[in-house]
Amino acid sequence: MNSQTQDNEPDRSEEIFKVTIHIADTEPVQFPIRRSEERLYRKAEYHVNKLWKEWSKSDPRRSTADILARVALAFAELYYRKTDQFEEQQKMIGDFERELDRLLDYGE
Repeated sequence: MNSQTQDNEPDRSEEIFKVTIHIADTEPVQFPIRRSEERLYRKAEYHVNKLWKEWSKSDPRRSTADILARVALAFAELYYRKTDQFEEQQKMIGDFERELDRLLDYGE
């Protein structure tokens, strides 16, 4: 959950710290994040590494770069698939609300 003010702006008083993320056998990366976002980054780190390890074992001849490219593509595909689903759901909800409004207005 993000810490937000009433104006939907991030809470500037929230603690920022440098997180270190380890992906595959590459050099660790550090960057600043809000403390409340650490769980999300750790979850992403875990799942990227899990998929990388699985695919590395299934074809050890492939380079880390090749496997990470495939991992990136898999996550991008998932992201866009979910984005498309979300947009379709939003459209269905909008259509439903319009139809409900029409039916309720018709009854008056």
